[in-house]
Amino acid sequence: MDRLQQFFIFTEVAKRQSFSEVANQLDLPRSTVTSAIQQLETHYGVRLFHRTTRKVSLTQDGQRILPECQNLLFDYEQLEQLIQAQKQHYRGTLKVSMPSRIVHQVIIPVLPDFYSRYPDIHLQLNSSDDITDLIEKGIDCVVRVGQLDNSSLIAKFVGNLIMVNCASPDYLEHYGIPEQLEDLSQHKLINYAGAVGEKQGVFLYQDGTVMMDSALSVNNTEAYIAAACAGLGIIQLPYYDVQEKIEQGTLVEVLSAHTPQSLPLNILYPNRSYIPKRLEIFMEWVKEVLYKRCIVIF
Repeated sequence: MDRLQQFFIFTEVAKRQSFSEVANQLDLPRSTVTSAIQQLETHYGVRLFHRTTRKVSLTQDGQRILPECQNLLFDYEQLEQLIQAQKQHYRGTLKVSMPSRIVHQVIIPVLPDFYSRYPDIHLQLNSSDDITDLIEKGIDCVVRVGQLDNSSLIAKFVGNLIMVNCASPDYLEHYGIPEQLEDLSQHKLINYAGAVGEKQGVFLYQDGTVMMDSALSVNNTEAYIAAACAGLGIIQLPYYDVQEKIEQGTLVEVLSAHTPQSLPLNILYPNRSYIPKRLEIFMEWVKEVLYKRCIVIF
């Protein structure tokens, strides 16, 4: 029995003036109640109660100690309530790293929803496509696209990114609209040299791999999309990257009957024995957003 429990039994005996009544009230053996008081008296070297066969009453030392014990137990109860309340009222700072396009196109537009739910969580968003050393930079979690390297990080699989092929109306007017994968031999792709899992001059589909000519390579998504809008070739990328431009008619989806190989999307976080609740609820919120925005599938 810890000291706090002993203090609680002491205050109950002082209030009820009976060892037996306290034992019945707390559903404890009478010997346990007696032992708790004896341990307190031995530890502090004072006598707390006068005991007779008919009555239990506080000694002078017991009267002096009682208010302090009651204050201590009250403070403990207040602390318990505060901790329980904070479990429901999330607060603190989260450092998060995501690919820049996901931040700009998907997360930022719906952040007001997050802050309406969790107004006391402060986010530090790092828009980056680089693999970040979470521990060194103090990052709480990262969102990453593509196959994962072996690491000590814990991966929470979100889903697979919906991929599309698209080109500009000017390009399609000049080269024609491909209907089958075989038609791509007459077309040019814009090569994304830094894309995860892709090779030079290759488009990947569920039903095959297509080699194509390329006159331009880029290593940045903004440049990749801009090159397609300029009519320099066909691109293959996640749907969310070009949804707005497809809706505006700036780019046109092609080969919709041939599904490109999807790219896995994961949330990674350090392997810790304790994960803050604010991090757990943020990761769940991100997953919810990605599903609602229809950019991932299983």
